[in-house]
Amino acid sequence: MRYIAVIIALACAVGMYAAGDGQWTEQMYEAYTYRNYTEHAAFSEPVKLGEVDAGLLEAALFYETNRQRAAHQLPELRYDRDLNICAHNYSVSMVKNDFFAHESPVAGEETMVERLAAVGYPNSSCAENLALCAMKATYAETARYIVEEKWMKSKGHRANILRKGLTHLGCGAAFYADGRVVYVKATQNFLKKL
Repeated sequence: MRYIAVIIALACAVGMYAAGDGQWTEQMYEAYTYRNYTEHAAFSEPVKLGEVDAGLLEAALFYETNRQRAAHQLPELRYDRDLNICAHNYSVSMVKNDFFAHESPVAGEETMVERLAAVGYPNSSCAENLALCAMKATYAETARYIVEEKWMKSKGHRANILRKGLTHLGCGAAFYADGRVVYVKATQNFLKKL
């Protein structure tokens, strides 16, 4: 009985830090670029404990990644819904199952290749980035920190972001609290579509 109560409490906590209030929708990706996405006010508003919106951070990570690609004279990556779902689900799994690694202890999602195959991309040219950090004051600040400090200053992550052959990107985020600090586990799934 105690085991069930712990699972229910964990599920509620993951949900509390996963959905937010829907301030960002998939259709909005076409309306913004890395140059102007912060014009959408929600990206610059203070992050509220218990009301973290995964969609906002995922979009901010997408745009900040394209900012880096543009700065290195590379074509921008295009948003891909299935990659986004894959990245989001993996971030949620890392929070729910209390791990942080490219290989999952969960059956059926052990490797990136398995996870991408599950959303319809078997045998693809692909890459994955992961990050773990405390949330900053806003979604835009958190995304800039992750992309610039966690990924661009790491050889392997930087290589994925600047890889010439990749064409599409999906970003995922899930959250958990430790006291009054909210942490994010972020995932990027990159793909080359033919």
